[in-house]
Amino acid sequence: MDIKNIVVKEYLESLTEKNELNYIFPILLESMGYTILSKPTEYLGIQEYGKDVVAVGIDEDGVKKRFYFELKGGADRNITEENFYGKDGIQDSLSQAAYNSFVSAFPEFEKLPLKIVIVHNGVIKGTVQATLENFFVKNSINKVSFDRWDISRLTHLFSERLFGAYLLTDRHTTKLFNRVLVNLDATDGVSKDFAELVDLLFAKEKWKSNSTMPRKWKLLFESMRLVAFVIYTESKEYNNLEIAKRYLTHLLLKYWHWILKNRLEEDKKVLAYFDQYLLLYFKVLLEYFSRTLPIALLKDGLYSETGGRYEQIGYTKRTFDYLDYFTFLLRVVHLDPEKTNYTEAHQQLVKVILANKVSFRPLLDIHSVTICSILNLLIECGQKEDAKGYLSSVLQQLKYAKEKLDFLPDANNSIENVIKLTVTGTKPIYYSDSTSPLLAVLMEYIALFDMEAEYNIMREFIIINEIDLGVFVPHHGINSNSRDLIKDKDNDLEEQLFSRSVRDGYQSDTSMKKRLQDELDFTAFKENLEKRKSEFQYDYRTDKAGYPFLRDLAHIYFKTPFFPDKWRSLEVR
Repeated sequence: MDIKNIVVKEYLESLTEKNELNYIFPILLESMGYTILSKPTEYLGIQEYGKDVVAVGIDEDGVKKRFYFELKGGADRNITEENFYGKDGIQDSLSQAAYNSFVSAFPEFEKLPLKIVIVHNGVIKGTVQATLENFFVKNSINKVSFDRWDISRLTHLFSERLFGAYLLTDRHTTKLFNRVLVNLDATDGVSKDFAELVDLLFAKEKWKSNSTMPRKWKLLFESMRLVAFVIYTESKEYNNLEIAKRYLTHLLLKYWHWILKNRLEEDKKVLAYFDQYLLLYFKVLLEYFSRTLPIALLKDGLYSETGGRYEQIGYTKRTFDYLDYFTFLLRVVHLDPEKTNYTEAHQQLVKVILANKVSFRPLLDIHSVTICSILNLLIECGQKEDAKGYLSSVLQQLKYAKEKLDFLPDANNSIENVIKLTVTGTKPIYYSDSTSPLLAVLMEYIALFDMEAEYNIMREFIIINEIDLGVFVPHHGINSNSRDLIKDKDNDLEEQLFSRSVRDGYQSDTSMKKRLQDELDFTAFKENLEKRKSEFQYDYRTDKAGYPFLRDLAHIYFKTPFFPDKWRSLEVR
């Protein structure tokens, strides 16, 4: 057995829950050209008589047939006398499958020969093998036949049709994939091996759009979903879905970047595969938060008792990271109002914030992304007072930190700088807080909420402490006068956004200290901002394709400040 088959066999044997086999098996069938008519998740809780997966495809003898696949995994992965003869056992399931029809609109479905296959990622034990073979012979009547796909057969099929067709095609990609799995829990980020593997997979073939999608592209898309599922199952082995969240986010953004780069955001065939990956991604996010939310809702629930002195920084960083993805998930749920309980969603967010008081204490300027996301979601939920309360608390913390401890969040976004400051009490040479883009954004939210008292307090604070304010504005705006300054001519704004932290822009002064002091009372400040609403506008291809939430995820992951259209287009009632 070569190294590729060893990797595949070990992975298939690691699927310890039946629902894991339920997910991955249809991916194999699709890569083999089967038309799938039903999947296990579609009939959850409904007695389907041994038909976990119903499909139509070409059998080994070259004949087109209808297939009923009965899947056995988890505790039933090995076929024994107990699960063969037992209640609702294999013998009963196979008999029921043979004598109970599946209704389908597939052309001439009932006229096709029927093949019933038991699929299990284990082995058959003892004398039951002879019993099963006799059962197959006795019940193979008319156009009904039987088969069994065990771990050996599955290893061969997955190796040749999926892993070996696109993923593990050479020693280099096989080595990368192995290193990824071995080192999944070795870093807090995403390993260089994984990033290289994903880039290699997407770069293997040059896309040429046509009416019929080539098989190699289907294999690419299926491989991406397979990679994601492998990472997910391995993360569960470590009992750490944080790993899956990080790696699957990276893959999702690279996937969408590839789609944008190839101008495929309107290609329905490609988007159908992307949607399948997206469903898996949100499944992982939902499972992650279902496990962690009860802890996050406890008082200081996101604090780590084993963190030692690092928790002075680590608790805050962890909390803002948690709120980034939690707010993102809640906002995606809100995109379908018919399925959303707005009150419950916003209350959960508020409870997490109140339980972890460091939620009001940003340490890095890029924490503006978290704060904006929270404020925007509360606005969308119609919770203006909660939004104003959160904003006021953040402003108080910023003011306290500057007046008592002489620092604002690091504008260079270096957690190492913050750690050095905390340990030594002295700002490192590269610590930057004389300019505060974060505070500039919050001043605009103050105007948005019509909080004049807070404006006057913060205006005086900014003047006394000589703080420069500026908002990041990309050169790529529709009405931009600085498009000639764009450095990256090969990638538009979105292609940059989904591949790295965007720096192709400028700091727009919303209000210099002198102007705040000499000219801008609250009314004038609001009037000035009203004039600047059109300063940055952009037609996002991602939004037109129906995935506006992906932009938020890109800002979170690559740590790009939100662009001004994120809040200047809001209406507060």
